[in-house]
Amino acid sequence: MIHSTRVYFGFVWIFIGLSSTQAFASKRAYRVGALIYHGVATAYGDTESISKILDSNGITHQDVTSEELNRLSVEELSQYGMIVWPGGYAGQMSASLEPATRERVRLAVRERGVSYVGICAGAFIAVSPAPTPGVDGPEWGLAIIPAETLPYYHLEDEGVDYSLVSLELAAGRRGDIVWWGGPTLPEVAHGVIARYGDNREPAIIQTQAGQGRVILSGPHPEAPRSWRTKLGLAESDGLDHKLAGQLFRAALELEELNVL
Repeated sequence: MIHSTRVYFGFVWIFIGLSSTQAFASKRAYRVGALIYHGVATAYGDTESISKILDSNGITHQDVTSEELNRLSVEELSQYGMIVWPGGYAGQMSASLEPATRERVRLAVRERGVSYVGICAGAFIAVSPAPTPGVDGPEWGLAIIPAETLPYYHLEDEGVDYSLVSLELAAGRRGDIVWWGGPTLPEVAHGVIARYGDNREPAIIQTQAGQGRVILSGPHPEAPRSWRTKLGLAESDGLDHKLAGQLFRAALELEELNVL
């Protein structure tokens, strides 16, 4: 869940030069496994669901509000193994952070090797135009991956707010995952973990951004169970939270996930 801002759309998505085959940095020491964004415009219940999944996988974690994040230095951000950015409203999330804060997050990932997992809005905010030289930080978003803003998955433009979507994964596996206004991701050579089942566009990817490991997901494998009840979405394959745990562990431990 849910949207970035519409102002960035109307282009043909081209993404060049990303490949998961780039050598990942060596494992690094950290004080806490995950820093979870729990600031302005975070989707209701999403941070709590992420926390439970991290707990079940033995990963320590800490929440951070927008105000608190605005006070953290690059050195303080570097004490975390990864930053986990949940769903919500990416435009409002970005606006709640000072440009210099967004730059510090970008540097923590790209130069200090902090991993980053972004889900839906967390994927949108990770991909934005690089900051202009001489300014405090990116004009919008985190620019962890410097490029034009991601396009929506086609259901958004067809007037669908939310749905269970079928994902194609490695080894012929398929699973139903909650989608709530998320993006289509770039084609990453040897880095597509899952594709949307209807058009085979990338739904989950792994790649490298400078020194940092980055995993982005358009749909919500971490979706709270309450969302399905509220939205009337039934699923029975049980894949979602297991998949979310795999994404978190892979980002933290710099493990390669199976790709399509």
